[in-house]
Amino acid sequence: MEGQRKTATLSLLLIGLLVIGLSARRGELLLLAIPVALHLTVGIALASNDRRPQFVVAKTLSRSLIREGDMVEVQVELENRGRVLELVEVDDAPPAGLTLEDGFFRILGPLSHEKGLTLTYTVRARRGLYPLSTVRVRVGDLLGYVVWEEEVPCPAPLTVLPRYEELSRIEIRPSRTLIYSGTVRARRAGEGIEFFGTREYVPGDNLRRLDWKAYARLGRLVVNEYEEERASHVTVVLDARERANRYRGENSLFDYSVRAAAALCHYFLQNGNRVGLLIYGTYLDWVMPGYGRRHDGCIMQALARADTGTTLVFEQLRYLPTRLFPRGSQLILVSPLLPGDEEILCLLQFSGYKVLVIIPSPLTFESEGLQDTPEVHLAKRILSIERSAMLRRLSAATVRWLGWDVRHPLAPQLKAMYGRVK
Repeated sequence: MEGQRKTATLSLLLIGLLVIGLSARRGELLLLAIPVALHLTVGIALASNDRRPQFVVAKTLSRSLIREGDMVEVQVELENRGRVLELVEVDDAPPAGLTLEDGFFRILGPLSHEKGLTLTYTVRARRGLYPLSTVRVRVGDLLGYVVWEEEVPCPAPLTVLPRYEELSRIEIRPSRTLIYSGTVRARRAGEGIEFFGTREYVPGDNLRRLDWKAYARLGRLVVNEYEEERASHVTVVLDARERANRYRGENSLFDYSVRAAAALCHYFLQNGNRVGLLIYGTYLDWVMPGYGRRHDGCIMQALARADTGTTLVFEQLRYLPTRLFPRGSQLILVSPLLPGDEEILCLLQFSGYKVLVIIPSPLTFESEGLQDTPEVHLAKRILSIERSAMLRRLSAATVRWLGWDVRHPLAPQLKAMYGRVK
């Protein structure tokens, strides 16, 4: 395209010089047209040949799987397999979400036969999936008539997982548990660490569990019983509705929600529970419940690609697909909450689910950095009253909730409100 534009420009210039020189009978103008004509003739002759370059492009990453905030080195190598290239430009500008930290993502220079160009730079990554599938290569001659430009495929996918905190032991009490041992108290006697009650000794009982004080008082052997601890079914619901999540510049309240969901999923999987993840937003992104490290990786992949969106179908929480959640299981919702959401959560609690709500506070998130003017103070006061009424309704329905000040880590706040020391 640029070569055609240059050809048209020089052609008009040549015609103008000839017309003006002949009409004005100025020989110097005709002489000036000679180098322009020579330049144009040589350029058209070069352009008439097959000038398509022959090269191989490869892109490699120092790491293909990282956590958000980490840095990765990108290396692009171009090897010339054909004719000598007078001018080669390699452009691998990183997409949004990758910030250049060191080096350059563009290189320009000549390239001889069987020689190569190497482009190396370092970027810092935000959470997300980056295909990094192409590199833009632009080849031209010194006269500028032949310009070849193309997006060359060379995929090097980069996965940036969310960064999360390590949580302490969290006390949950779902009405139903699984048959496997875990950390959730099952409301029945068995192997555990929490005292459950006493009963009379029967042959075969563990002698270390004898209550000698009760024997001295009652005159018969009594055995201490402890509450059995089992695994549970836990579902983490991440609210991805755009209307519920706030933005402040490049920062988003949703990013804090993703990190909280990642920390919760990782914690409950580590403790042997069966964990599922539902991302509720533009559509339902459902990760089937499972166990183990591989399932943890599947959940982190889903959280890496999670993004906010808007749809009328899932505008309210009332359309949560409760058939996916076993009755009596533990539900954990990570959401800033919208007016009316508390009614749905109360209904879930009354239906037999145990509901825990982690609420990243939009009030502290939005007010950070704002001047405390009378208007701002009044707006904060109104929002605070509205949210206090919402949270009182949750407490009245015995729904446990945590108002998370995102300016501070989640782990100590969760431990103080709903955790217990190991």
